[in-house]
Amino acid sequence: MKPSVLFFLLLGVMAQAAQAEIYKYIDETGQVTFTDMPRKGVKANQVYDLPAGPTQLGTAGGKPATKKNVSYRPGDFPRIDPATQRKRDDIRRTVLQEELGNERQNLDEAQRQLSLGSKAMAGERTSDDSYQRRVKKLQDTVELHKTNIGAIQKELGIAR
Repeated sequence: MKPSVLFFLLLGVMAQAAQAEIYKYIDETGQVTFTDMPRKGVKANQVYDLPAGPTQLGTAGGKPATKKNVSYRPGDFPRIDPATQRKRDDIRRTVLQEELGNERQNLDEAQRQLSLGSKAMAGERTSDDSYQRRVKKLQDTVELHKTNIGAIQKELGIAR
């Protein structure tokens, strides 16, 4: 059998397998589960018959999504009082400030290592591959710490 015939035969078999029914189940806690396996003794909330071809985003089986079949959260979702949230925010801010201090120390050390490591060792030339790799690694470390500091400052809302 020719390879091209075998390829098209396999392609046809795979296209058949691409069609599937998708079942949606919502448990008592509001957890939504989608599966291709029906559950015995449990009625699915909705059954989608997906076509073999591509479908639009936000649709099921080519049908437009509606608000009635979208579950955002259960009605008894726990709420946090403002005082507790403020306390959590304060703890988070303290942790971020500690991380910022640590990153600044790490940056200072990385810059010191770069200044020491950028000097050629005895018998080494700046055009040597080992020298170039060493300096590049040290420069990358400095840049990593600068990036980390910027991200933490952004998280804290500090202008750079």
